[in-house]
Amino acid sequence: MDWILDHLWVLLAAAAAIAQMLAKKKGQAGADDEAPPREETFEDPMLAERTRKIREDIQRKIEERRDGGALMRPEPPPEMASESVRELPPVVQEVFATPRQQRETADRVEIERQAEILERQTVLAEQLSQAQALKAGMQRRTEFETSISESDATNDRSRGALVVELRDPAALRRAFVLREILGPPVALKR
Repeated sequence: MDWILDHLWVLLAAAAAIAQMLAKKKGQAGADDEAPPREETFEDPMLAERTRKIREDIQRKIEERRDGGALMRPEPPPEMASESVRELPPVVQEVFATPRQQRETADRVEIERQAEILERQTVLAEQLSQAQALKAGMQRRTEFETSISESDATNDRSRGALVVELRDPAALRRAFVLREILGPPVALKR
């Protein structure tokens, strides 16, 4: 008795396994009867009717595929025709085009696509030429500004060097002597 109480979980697991095997055997026996699947029951009659119509539609599509896909869809029975018109939107009928019509349509679509591509390329080419002109103008402006700033910098540097040189007293004396020598004669000065 102590062993049973100590190993109760082993006995419960064995009982569950046996019950599962029995249920599986019972399920296999029920599957062999080939009974149609039990339809679900709904409390809402509108939902039940809608579910039934969807199942019929699916079954019809499966049968069409098995038959190789019928080109014409069968008309619904007269009693359902009035209901389906009320509840469902109209069905778009399939239109089959001949290979020539398909080819002409494909050619027309391809021509339109090519025209759109050419138009887009023209727009892009115009944008590219505008960008190149803008870039060339910017380069000319940069060169002009660089040349002006270089000449200003040269003038500033020479003026700056002269001012620094004249701060030295010996250089200032040398500048006066050079002015007297290189400048106009004293007689011509006013």
